[in-house]
Amino acid sequence: MKRSLLSFLLNLCLASVAMTAWSQNLMLSQEEPEDEIAVVGYFCKNDTMTYRQTHNKYKIQGNDTTVSESYVEEFMIVVTDSTSDGYKMKYIPLSFTLHDADTVTSLMTNAMSQLMQSVVCEFTTDEMGLLKSITNWREIRDQLKKGVKVTCDTLYATIPDMDSIMPRKSLENILLLHFSTEEGIRNSYEELENLFGLHGSTFNLGDKEVDTEEQGYPQHISARIGYTTIEDEEDDFDGDYAISTLSTTTIPVEDVMDLGFGALSMIVSDMANDSLEAVRDQIVDSLKIAKPNGAEVIVKEYYGFFLNGWPKECYYEKAVDLGISQNIETRYIEWISRHWNIYIVDDKTNQQHTSK
Repeated sequence: MKRSLLSFLLNLCLASVAMTAWSQNLMLSQEEPEDEIAVVGYFCKNDTMTYRQTHNKYKIQGNDTTVSESYVEEFMIVVTDSTSDGYKMKYIPLSFTLHDADTVTSLMTNAMSQLMQSVVCEFTTDEMGLLKSITNWREIRDQLKKGVKVTCDTLYATIPDMDSIMPRKSLENILLLHFSTEEGIRNSYEELENLFGLHGSTFNLGDKEVDTEEQGYPQHISARIGYTTIEDEEDDFDGDYAISTLSTTTIPVEDVMDLGFGALSMIVSDMANDSLEAVRDQIVDSLKIAKPNGAEVIVKEYYGFFLNGWPKECYYEKAVDLGISQNIETRYIEWISRHWNIYIVDDKTNQQHTSK
């Protein structure tokens, strides 16, 4: 039982390790202005977009695929104010549907998400539409504190002897620390980063190949930036555009394990730490045989925008290839309804106003 618990905890830890640290830098060098696309949001007060997000996490080992988390949620983005400094917006949860609810991870996600359905996130962007701050993060933090308790209740009630491996107090303290700052709260709203994380950036049209070690590991990035075709006369516009990237990062297996087990060792009991070291050594030996050149982190990203800068769809896929298995996460955000006012710029005064 304890070995299976350690396996669960390791997978939980690897899911967090694999990882924001190795996401690629989407900024490309600037060349000729006429060959560029600038991501700029031309939003208006009372603009409303409704989105659907489909999220999956699964593991592939040999011919077996195990789903650890799968859900669909819908939410609304509303512009509550438009000023010369930027925009004020609200993120309003609409629905949350959990699939494959028989896994511990899914049960924990469901417990937290159901509690957060009543919480509206208020945030601001700069004048380009780039996410800037979450203004009511303290209110969200207080609700998440309740969510941590509910989540831990679910986890420790589901897994027998959990407390002997990972003391509940230690886990709660780590989670509460994560949600104690605005940055931690912002990280919990990944969809906002997906939707409003590229505004204000400029990209060269066409294809680009880049080799870099900026993250400390060899990384190859392929990027394609361009205007999209009109597939539906009612939904698409001439001038819609998209940015897609594919990156592959090679990481020594020892580093992957050190990151995962290092974080895990801070919260497990002293008794479990000895077992962790033995498990770590066994896994490292197996991974060195399966992936002698190092583990690979493969990230695919696609960001589609309407011509006015409103996000159209986002796709994110992260695969951690350990040789003996692959841990994969996918997230797809698509628009399902919209209401826009008309953004007008007076060429003489360079001032904006709205018209319905």
